[in-house]
Amino acid sequence: MPFRISMNNNIMMHADHLAEFVSNFEEAGLLVRISSPVETQLEIAAITEQVVKTSPTNSAPALLFDQVAGHKIPVLTNLYGSLPRMLQILHTDSLNSIADRVAGLLSPDLPEGWLDSLKMIPQFSQLVNIKPRIVKTASCQQVVKLGRDVNLSEFPLLTCWPEEQFPTITAAQIITFDPETKARFVNARPIQVISNQQLAIRWSQHDAGYQLLQKFHARGQQLPVAIVIGGDPVGLYTAHAPLPKMTDPYAFGGFLRNNALELVRARSIEIDVPAQAEIVMEGFIDPASDPVDVGPVANTTGYYSPAEKVMPLNLSAVTHRANPIWHALIPAGPPAEAGFFAQATERIFLPLLKLMVPELVDIHFPAAGAGRYLMFVSIHKSYPQQARRVVNALWSLESLLSLKLIVVVDDDVNVHDEQQVWYRVSTNLNPGRDLIHSEGPGDDDDHSAAIQGIGHKLGLDATRKTPSEGHPREWPSALKMPAEMLERVQSRLSELGLS
Repeated sequence: MPFRISMNNNIMMHADHLAEFVSNFEEAGLLVRISSPVETQLEIAAITEQVVKTSPTNSAPALLFDQVAGHKIPVLTNLYGSLPRMLQILHTDSLNSIADRVAGLLSPDLPEGWLDSLKMIPQFSQLVNIKPRIVKTASCQQVVKLGRDVNLSEFPLLTCWPEEQFPTITAAQIITFDPETKARFVNARPIQVISNQQLAIRWSQHDAGYQLLQKFHARGQQLPVAIVIGGDPVGLYTAHAPLPKMTDPYAFGGFLRNNALELVRARSIEIDVPAQAEIVMEGFIDPASDPVDVGPVANTTGYYSPAEKVMPLNLSAVTHRANPIWHALIPAGPPAEAGFFAQATERIFLPLLKLMVPELVDIHFPAAGAGRYLMFVSIHKSYPQQARRVVNALWSLESLLSLKLIVVVDDDVNVHDEQQVWYRVSTNLNPGRDLIHSEGPGDDDDHSAAIQGIGHKLGLDATRKTPSEGHPREWPSALKMPAEMLERVQSRLSELGLS
C-alpha cells in the first residue's frame, strides 16, 4: 500500500491570500514574527537557514521580518517549510486526500493499455479543471506604477548567498502564454534583478517559458510576461507542480482549493494575473535584443548555477496591494523548504504516474536528492526485467527528466523508510547485472553533467531475481517472525517488564 501521510488538523483555516495565511499561522503558533532590524543582504537568508537546519522535522516556523532595513514592506520566509502549513496551503487535512480525489476522478475509466493511458492525460486536465474566475477590480492593483515610475528598489530584494551578484526573486509565479493556442503557462524559476526596471529570468532550455520565447522570436514579437508574488499560496505550488502541458495551473489550483481562483487583467500586458496577489510585475522580453551577462544564482540544489547570458525582461508596470508582503523562498541544500514541495508532489501525482506505469505501488523523493535527482520506487513485479521497463518509462517522462538515480524495490518495501530501501539495495543488487545505464536530456542545474542539459542516469534494480533473469540459484526467503508470535509478544510486554 502507498504511504499515507496526514496531520491532525481538526480545524481547517480559511484563507484566500497571503496576509490571511500569515495571520492564521501566527495565531496557531506556526509563524514567528521577528521585529528586530535585519538586512536584506544575506542576513534574512542566514537567519532562515539557521531556523530550518536546527529545528526538528515539521517544526520549523514560517518567519515574518517586519523591520527590514531601508524598507517598510515585511519579508516572509519558510512559508511552506512544515507539513502542517503545507496542508493548510493545499486546503486539505491529508496529502493522500488530494491523491484519492485525483484517483477517484480517474478510476471510473482506468485504461487497460499504454495507449489508453496516453489518452487519459487530456482527460485529467479536464477533470481537475475549476476554471479561474475573471474579475474587473482587484486588491493587487491598489497601487499602480507605469513606465518610468517603476522602481524595484522600493521592494526588499534579497541577496541570499555571497556569490550572487544581483538580488534574486525566489518565490514568484512566472506567467506567459502560447501565441498560437493562447494557453496559459505558469512556472517558477530564479529571477535576478539587474536594474530598477529590468529582470533576468533563469529559465532552463526545457522550461515552457524558454520555448515560448523562441516561438515569439520566430513571429518577430516580444514575449509578454507577468511576475506574481503572493496571492493564495496554492498558486506558487501549482507553478512548481509537474502538470501535463495541457493543464492550466490555475485551474488545478482551483481543484486543490475546491474554489475557483480569481484573476484580473494586468495593466500593461494581455495576461490575467491572480487578483489577490501581493505584487505583480509586468513587462516584455524582446527576443531580438542583446542578452545581458548575469552572474551566478543560488539554486535549490544547494549550489550556484553559473553565470549566463539572458534576454532581459523590461518592465512596463508594477502593481501591488496598499500594504504588500514580500515573499521569498531561501534556496538551499536539504533539509530545505523545497523538500515539502517534493513531498506534496509525490503524493498528489502518484495516481497520474500510475496511469503511465501501472505496476507502480509507491514513490518517494528522498531529501538527499534535492527533490529532483533521486527517486525510490516500489513495484508489483510479475515478469523478468520489469524493473528496467519501469526505470526507462520514468526517465521518458518530461517532468522527471532531472532524475539521475532511480532505485526500484519490491512491493513489500516501504519506500519512505530509506534505511529499508538501502538495505534491499545492499542485499539484492548484483552490480554486474542490476545496474541500468542511460544518457539523455537532464537538469540544466546539474553541475556534475559535462555538458549542460545532457546527463548520465543510473537505475538500481533491487528487486528479487528469478532464473528467467539469469539468476540460477534459489532466491532465499527473508527472515520473518510469524504474526501470531508478534501478537503474543506484544500482549506480554507489560508482564515481561518491557512496556
